[in-house]
Parts: sequence; C-alpha cells; structure tokens
Amino acid sequence: MSQLSKSIIILIAVLLVFQLSCPAAQPANKMHNLLDEGVACFNAEKYWDAQKIFENINASAPADNPLLTTSAMLLVKTNYRLGEVRKSETLARAFLTAYPNSRYIGEVKITLAEVFLSQGRYPEALGVYLDLLKTCTDPALLGICEDNLDKLSDFYLESGEIIALRQAAAGEFEKQYLTIKLAEKYHAEGAGKQALEELRQLPARLINNYLRDQLQAAESQIKKNPTSRTYIGVILPLTGANAPTGQKVLNGVKYAIANYRKNSSVDIAALVLDNRGDAVQSLKHAEFLAKNPKVLAIFGPLLTENATLVATVANQYHIPMITPTASGSQLASLGPYIFQANVDYENLGRFLGMYSVKVGGVKTVASLSPADEFGKEFTDAYCRTIDEYGGQVVSQQWYHGEPSDLKLQINTMRLKVIDQFIAHFDEKFNLARNQLIEMAQSDPRFRNDTLRIAVGDQQCIIFKPDTTYRLSLQETLIMTGLMKRTDFEIPKRDTVTFPQGLVDGFLIPARANDASLIVPQLTYYDIHGNLYGSANWNDPELFQKNRDILRNLRFISDYYIDTESRSYRQMAADYTKIFRSEPGRLEWYGYDTMNAILSVLNAGIGTRESIRSGLNEMPVYRGICRNISFKGNRPRVNSCAFILSFERDRIRPVAVIENGVIIGDQVVR
Repeated sequence: MSQLSKSIIILIAVLLVFQLSCPAAQPANKMHNLLDEGVACFNAEKYWDAQKIFENINASAPADNPLLTTSAMLLVKTNYRLGEVRKSETLARAFLTAYPNSRYIGEVKITLAEVFLSQGRYPEALGVYLDLLKTCTDPALLGICEDNLDKLSDFYLESGEIIALRQAAAGEFEKQYLTIKLAEKYHAEGAGKQALEELRQLPARLINNYLRDQLQAAESQIKKNPTSRTYIGVILPLTGANAPTGQKVLNGVKYAIANYRKNSSVDIAALVLDNRGDAVQSLKHAEFLAKNPKVLAIFGPLLTENATLVATVANQYHIPMITPTASGSQLASLGPYIFQANVDYENLGRFLGMYSVKVGGVKTVASLSPADEFGKEFTDAYCRTIDEYGGQVVSQQWYHGEPSDLKLQINTMRLKVIDQFIAHFDEKFNLARNQLIEMAQSDPRFRNDTLRIAVGDQQCIIFKPDTTYRLSLQETLIMTGLMKRTDFEIPKRDTVTFPQGLVDGFLIPARANDASLIVPQLTYYDIHGNLYGSANWNDPELFQKNRDILRNLRFISDYYIDTESRSYRQMAADYTKIFRSEPGRLEWYGYDTMNAILSVLNAGIGTRESIRSGLNEMPVYRGICRNISFKGNRPRVNSCAFILSFERDRIRPVAVIENGVIIGDQVVR
C-alpha cells in the first residue's frame, strides 16, 4: 500500500472517531460500524471481505448514507487490488463525475492512473498525472505524479508520442510541461541542439512557479554531459490474490533504491510491472523489459512457476534475472542469467545435513516429511548428504495434507528403527561371540594356568584352580568387555512411545502451519533427541509453550533478523516513518535482494553482461535479514543460510553457512 493510501485510511479513521463522538451519532451508527469493519479488512489486506462491505454501504440510499463517498473511494481501490481493473476504472470514472469536489478526488485519480498503466494505456495515464500535478498540493501526491511522469516520458513514450500529446493538449500547463520533458529526453539521447531548441520555444514567463522550477532544473541538466537513466525491471503481483505479498516486497525494493539514490550519482530507477501472479502476464512483462536496452536487470517474479517462464526470456535476451523468493531447485539451472536470492530446497536440505553430521554428530536419522515438492526435495537432499558423510537413513516416512494424525507414520518409523536396532544387535552379538571364541582359544589372558573359558551356544564355563563357574553367554561377553550391559536393552515392539537412543536425529521439515500440529504428537510418542527442521519452525511462541520437547530442535533458514540490534532498530524506524507501517520479512526480502543488485552497480558496472558477471563474483552480501552469495556449491543459487534454535527465550543462530560452508557454530550476530 502506498504512503498516500495509508494517510487516507488514517484520515478516515480520525473522521469516524470524531463523528461517533458527537451526540447525534449516539448510539453508534450501524453504517459507521460497517465502514470501520471494511477499513479494518482493507488494512489487513482482506480485499474480498472489504469489497463486500463497501458494496453493501454503497447500496444504501444516498440521502441516508453520509459515508457514500468514503466507501465509494475505497471500493475503487479495493477492486484494483483484487485485479478487477475494468470495474475499478468504471467506478473511478463514476466517482469523478458524481463527486468532483470530494476530498478523495486525488486518491481516486491515482488509482485510475494505475489502472491505465497496468493496461499499457500510457497517454491516458500521463493525462491523469498531469491533471493532478496541475492542481494538487499534497506532497505525497506530487511525489507519486512526478515519479511516474518521469518514467512515462523517459521510458514508455517515444519522442514522437510526446510531441503528439503536446499538440493534443488542451492547456498551457500541459504543453509547457511536455516541452520541458521532451527537451530532457533529447538531451539524454545525446541530441543537445534539439533539447535547446525545444526550451527556446517556451514563453519568457511560464504559467506557474512549479514549471519555472522544472525549467531551471532542465537548463542546469542540459549544461552537463548527457546521462541516460537506466532501470531495473520489477515484476511482482500487485493486484489479485498475491497482492499483499507483492506490495510488501515492492516497499522493500523502493526503500533500497531510495537509499541508494541518496548516496550515488548513478541514475537508476525501478520500473514496476504487475503480473497479477499470472504466468502469461509475467512472460509478456519480461519480453517488454528485455527488449529495451535501458533495462539492466529483472527483479522477480516471486513464484517458481512464473519465474520459470521469465527465465526463458532472460536467457534469450541475455538480461540478468534475480528472483527474491522462488525456491524451485532447478530454476537456476535453466541458464547462466538466472539467479536465486532464496536458498532453494536442495541447498537447504544439504546444508542442514552437513550441520547434522559435522556439528550434531549424527550417524543415524529418520525423517517425517510432507509428500510434496518442498518436502521431497528438502528431505532427499538432506538424506543424500547424510549418506555422503557416512551416516545412515533408517526410515523415511511421508504424510499428505495436514499432519493431524501421524500414528501410522510414527509407528512404522518406530518398528523400522527397532528392527534396525535388532539387526545391528544380532550383527554385533555374533561378532562379539566369535571374538570370545578366538580369545578363549588363543588369548593368554583367558587361557592360562589360573583361568580358562569354554564357550558354548548358550553358556560359558569358567575354569579356575579351585572352582568352576557357569555364566550365560551374555554375562560372559559383558565380563570380558566385548559388549556392554546396555547393548542388551532391546526395546519392545508393542510399546507406544518411541524408544530413546535408537537414532541420533529426526528430520521434520514441516510446512507452514504444520509445526503446531506435529508438536503434540512428538510429546505423545515421547520423541526426544536431536530434531532438525525447516524455517517453518520459526515460531517463538511455539518454542515457549513446548520447551522440553523442542529444546534440541535445530532448523535451517535463509533469513534471520536481529530485531534487538541498534542498526536494525534505526533502519526499521526510518522505514516506518516513510511507509507508515513496520517492516517484516517480506519487506526485507525486497530490500536485501535489490541491494545485492545495487551493490554490483556500486562497483561501476552498468551493462547487462557486467551485472551478470558481478553477481557471479559478488562477495557475500550481508543484509538485514539474509546473506546472499552465488559463489557456493551450486552456480547462481544463494549458498548462505542460518542454523537457528531457541535459546535464552529467543530464536538465535547457532551456526552460519556462507558459500555452502559452515563457517562457525554457536554464532550469535
């Protein structure tokens, strides 16, 4: 959600509180309560629910509806967020006709312009932004208009199209503004004389101070060597079902670029395109971006299925693509221009397996995993690594759907582990018995004048000068030190609880929301010992409530945020001041991934090929929530992660992995 949108929502809330405090509004008006509920749904990004509520309010008779313009404006925005752009446009046009003097007119026009941009109707979008620019006084609104007008004139529109729009413009403000932008475009393209000729056409005194400031800035720029603005294309779901995720990632992207521009002379901007979470739309946007040489790289998409299609375009046009969240293990292998900032399932499983063996000392493991792409790829990589380091996977169990009842899987695992224990015991027992026979025949300690042993099938006879003893074979093996008494503690197959000590570790790579269902069953079946899992175990409240059973759980994650550090608190406060909301993991995903790209630009790299090379050779980028490096065990796949556990009442790193190597354990950042 934009900063302006949040300001509007806050204003609505203040007005509602004021209205409800008036005696005339007592008791609380049902309409106000309904709007409150709709605003809450909108802010919580529950757009379907919000749409129904605002439509309900709008259905009331205008004479009895003091909230009509408020709900109508929010309905325009809600439909756009849902991806219903045609309906949003129809509602916006109706609003502008019916309520030309509304306090919400600017917000509606901004949404209408976004609709036009999403449909490639650039001249119409430009017209709306110019209309707002001419009349608005809100600084946030002005910033949005200026940013989008700059991109429209520089990237989306050719010089001839700007000339045609200037000729068709009805007002002097529009004509003069477009003349200035045309001059800037000519200068950036190296046509300095044409730029000066355009500026000479302007009257001696422009129509207002804003245009005079724009002209002064353009004249100053034209005196310098021409520099062309370059772009990073951003493909995200900004409407539709995945809009909340896309909007949060986009805010992180905007924050990264804004900070970069403060400290760099490089004129770089984000060119944001909404794919609505759709694969075909992602492909179209990728082709549009790749064909324009001003675009140096593509950021996104978020989903693996969308990123796969964009990857084909990126390789075809030789443009680097970096996705912040796609986790498919084969994505980066599609070509040399594809980079994954997320640690994919293959690397997550491998790195956790390495930690289990090298730090946890695991030699035998059993796994309980979801039978989907994530569970299978993660588990297979983990188990291959255990095998590679000389360990043994005793049992692999899978579940479908919600893991609310794992009785079958856990019982099957328990029986296999017990059978494995018995097989190992038999092997060890027979080996020890053979050793005992050999010792009784040749070892001087057990064959001399004072001691002799005769080994039978079930018993052994101990001969001493003054007496003879009969011991069981088990007692003899223990007496001679060939086996320990605990070796003979064979668990019963009909027990309900899971016998401890049979395996060194359990792998449980739970999906989101699975962990809370699995923990009670771990407790019921008394599954203790070393537990290993995925990032979906990152739930401090779950650890607080289940300290005993989860005290030995270690899980891998590609992100960790030290919210107690001073640097984080300062940055989070700055972000909150700008966007009027606290940043979370998705915002920092956008920020860190974009910063990794910008860190390559900082090295003076400004072509697609050099960016690709720079990302390949980039030192470990240490960000707010994730570290990123593509120099590890697999090309162009992030090879940095954290091993986390719950210690001292918070989740902390116990090891850090960089470039596919465990660089230390018990590490706290």
